[in-house]
Amino acid sequence: MRFLVQPHPAALDRARPPVRAFLAFSVLLLVGWAASRAAHGALTPDGLARILEPSPGERFGPLALWEEVHQGAFLYGFLLLTLGSLLVVSPVAPGLRNALIGVATAAALVDLLAPFLPVVRPGFPGWAALRIGAFALAMVALLAAVVLAWANFGREGRRTGG
Repeated sequence: MRFLVQPHPAALDRARPPVRAFLAFSVLLLVGWAASRAAHGALTPDGLARILEPSPGERFGPLALWEEVHQGAFLYGFLLLTLGSLLVVSPVAPGLRNALIGVATAAALVDLLAPFLPVVRPGFPGWAALRIGAFALAMVALLAAVVLAWANFGREGRRTGG
């Protein structure tokens, strides 16, 4: 990761292959995450309600909800940090970079927090659709950040001032 703090052309040339390998694995992670949710029925409101809505007597939601928050917070946080860092040292317009990372961050937070709405207010309408939409938006923004980093990392004209 030295290339992030000491960007030199030789370091960038050496960094490009492992960065591209990381970006390829990032795409696999995102596709796998979406496939896992689809396989568990978590991409439909009814399926999501069955999985994550608290049962009577459960005050803070089922264990599956806490596992999803733990996994999601780690995956989203890791991808946002690394993709944001790669885009900072790439010749990408700051406005575009900030918009992508901002949209991905906001969507990730909604995705992680929406299942708590029926815990706080039982019967809260639309929480599942909100979560599904936020997940889709986060995936699109993160995939766009991956494509942008793939196409621009290590190119001439890098912005080192952020």
